[in-house]
Amino acid sequence: MNSSPVVDSILSARYLRRGEKTFEDICRRVASALADDEAEKSAFFEAMATLRFLPNSPTLMNAGTELGQLSACFTLPVPDSIEGIFDAMKQGAIIHKTGGGTGYNFSRIRPEGSPVRSTDGVASGPVSFMRAFNAATDVIKQGGRRRGANMGILNVWHPDILSFIAAKQNEGDLANFNISVMVNDAFMNLVAERREDEVWITDPRTGVPVTVGRIWTGIVDGIWKNGEPGILFYDEINRHNPTPHLGEIDTTNPCGEQPLLPYESCVLGSINLAACIRGGALDEETLTNTARMAVRFLDAVIDKNVYPIPQIEEATKKTRKIGLGVMGVHDALLMLGLAYDSDEGRNWCEHTMRLITETATDESHRLSEERGAFPAWEGSVWKDYPVRNAAMTTVAPTGTISLLAGCSSGIEPIFSFAYTRKNTVGKTFVIVNPVFRDALIRTLAGMGLPEDERKKRKGAVIAHVHETGTIQDLSWLPEEFRALFKTALDISWRDHIRMQAVFQKHVHASISKTINMPGSATRDDCEEALLMAWKLGLKGITIYRTGSREAVVLALKEPSKAPAESSAPGADDGRKVPGRVATLPIERPKELAGRTYLCQSGCCRLYVTVNLLDGRPIEVFIRTVGSGGCDANNSALGRAISTGLQNGVPYQKFVRQFGKVNCISAIKNPASEGHSCADVVGRCIDLAAKNQSVTTLKDWEVKETRGRRLCPECHEPLDFGEGCNQGICKHCGWSGCI
Repeated sequence: MNSSPVVDSILSARYLRRGEKTFEDICRRVASALADDEAEKSAFFEAMATLRFLPNSPTLMNAGTELGQLSACFTLPVPDSIEGIFDAMKQGAIIHKTGGGTGYNFSRIRPEGSPVRSTDGVASGPVSFMRAFNAATDVIKQGGRRRGANMGILNVWHPDILSFIAAKQNEGDLANFNISVMVNDAFMNLVAERREDEVWITDPRTGVPVTVGRIWTGIVDGIWKNGEPGILFYDEINRHNPTPHLGEIDTTNPCGEQPLLPYESCVLGSINLAACIRGGALDEETLTNTARMAVRFLDAVIDKNVYPIPQIEEATKKTRKIGLGVMGVHDALLMLGLAYDSDEGRNWCEHTMRLITETATDESHRLSEERGAFPAWEGSVWKDYPVRNAAMTTVAPTGTISLLAGCSSGIEPIFSFAYTRKNTVGKTFVIVNPVFRDALIRTLAGMGLPEDERKKRKGAVIAHVHETGTIQDLSWLPEEFRALFKTALDISWRDHIRMQAVFQKHVHASISKTINMPGSATRDDCEEALLMAWKLGLKGITIYRTGSREAVVLALKEPSKAPAESSAPGADDGRKVPGRVATLPIERPKELAGRTYLCQSGCCRLYVTVNLLDGRPIEVFIRTVGSGGCDANNSALGRAISTGLQNGVPYQKFVRQFGKVNCISAIKNPASEGHSCADVVGRCIDLAAKNQSVTTLKDWEVKETRGRRLCPECHEPLDFGEGCNQGICKHCGWSGCI
């Protein structure tokens, strides 16, 4: 491993144990803890030390230590009783403490308002208990190195599905949960057939029917607004359930790549495909040898693991599921000259994943001949072909381990070919993808430019991609170069889904991936993506539309000048990439919809009109009613706010700042609905943006909001991807999900 300030800080903060100084020390500890003999120990060490294969973080952290908990993924059942619910919460706390993440399906909990015979009271419903789980997670550190992460699931046929869908509509709510709706084919068929008016469920408390369209609209709106909820496809998951005789699967781990039965756990590991490229081609011998070693490695983890509770050990050893996946996919494609969004690129990925799964299955079969098949083998889908493990392959998030390996994450495309990193003493430096850099040098040399011009243009291109995250608007670069070096947002969301689909064909479990959409994507795009995912046989889908959260998702350089000026002089045609660089100021459409509030301030009443564009405030009008106040000042305030909104200032900044403005008239007037006229206006803007109504602003709490979601450890911007909405820090390696 090549030492760097970033890698060194990650190792020190997360992986090095007492007496360890290098990554090789970690590899020796892990290999010694898992291997049965010297030959196996050597093979395990070599695969990790050369970065061809790395296991999930709990194994790197805990193998060979007193803690000894090596799994990343767990699922826990949540029964419909107070005792069972809080047992699940306790079990989850124990798992989080040891470094794992938990998945829960809350559908067994009776709906809100249902009678509780034992107390003659009424049930509070699954969403209220999710908040309790979230609060518990918030105060638990995972061994001091990882914070707990959860998946919360509700079946689409649960009566509380609408409140569940809306549970995270305000950023910060249920922050320790990814949430997903489990939908079945019956529901999706009605959606596909445009039968939105058909009644799907009836509210048991009120008898009010709830239509397919109302549920579907809620799902699509939530995804468009902030990426929540995700979708899991119940029937597709269970069509590939390897042990149907043990029950149906309705729960996954936090990032969705492991559908598991109650109390099952899974250990994960990933092959670095970039490390398997030799001489411009895939070295299939290296790949298959690594896959065979990895199956034995992960199977050994099952036996050497220290399980948090007895039920988990029993369920895990009954099926012995492992999750062998990949990372460095985009790097490998670039090394081969294959575009991520091309048929050739997808064909290569399908061939490679098929080879890995076939090899893993064969090695599991060999292991079964040596050590026996998994105990629940009879009655499973493998009943005619003994294997050691009920499932062998998955595609998991590799956020931190891919930073250690120096490769792209999972099957995700690279988010930028140049970005800023900060070392432990606060010094920032620009990281340039080496494949991109070397190809750029070759391309400029092939253009026949003088050396000084090549150097100048190289610097201009790197500065441009560092600032904007794309080279697609640099039309002077050769078309074939731009076609190859596309980043996550340069790639169509349809091609994101197509790539996930080709991997899913040859993956036993599921896939953790985020479908990136530009900020200009519409609700119709989100709807189409969900239908496309279902039709292509995905087991789940997570969508993130750029800018739909208050967080900034790309750790790019703050723009200091127009993007066109970053290119070689006179070479750029000035085109902008949709969703990447916003065109400001925003052009106001001829017609806008919004809300008008009648409010009381300290010395007057106000009419406050907030108009919206794509669900976001774009202009504000303020008018006084009756005597008092100042029309001129309020008109000026409205104009100033509108100018800011139309030039890219987040509305939350106005809300936050206005909440700090105090006026003596408002403070003395008990009828005032804010601390000042400005505070009243800010509350109205916040209400309109969140599409909420109240009878009075007086009790409406304006919470402190952050313009950027930052890493809790190094305070750099978080990246969102690999099926997780908690984020991963590309600077220090912190992750909320893995």
